[in-house]
Amino acid sequence: MGDEIATFEIEDLFQGKEFSFEKKISSSDVNMFAKLTGDNSPLHMEDQFARERGFKGRVVHGGLLVGCISQLVGVHFPGKNSIIQTLDIKFSHPAYIGDLLKIHSIIDQVSESVKTIIIKLAITNQETGKILLKSKMQVGFTN
Repeated sequence: MGDEIATFEIEDLFQGKEFSFEKKISSSDVNMFAKLTGDNSPLHMEDQFARERGFKGRVVHGGLLVGCISQLVGVHFPGKNSIIQTLDIKFSHPAYIGDLLKIHSIIDQVSESVKTIIIKLAITNQETGKILLKSKMQVGFTN
């Protein structure tokens, strides 16, 4: 993808159009997110604590996954001319440090008259095939 920011216009989009990208979660990602937000819960920061509670290791903050959704909309699809207006999320499985995630989206609805689209999205662990979260959002266009 590089550093380019997409510039889709609402007229470029249609129901069924898809976009995906991948992200590998690093310990640095989790540590920086904890520092930025102040969420230093031991579930996210201490491997042993997380294991004692039935997880396989430090659990990635749900907010970090939401950040991937923000990256999708603001940078990749639709890009700089858009803003998330509503966001509905359901988390189903935890993400862990080292996971390779696929962020996959599909346009469910386009409303050119009010310059909005509805996007359905899933974040999947590429190694296990488990869907970690599903989301539905309304995205508005700023131009």
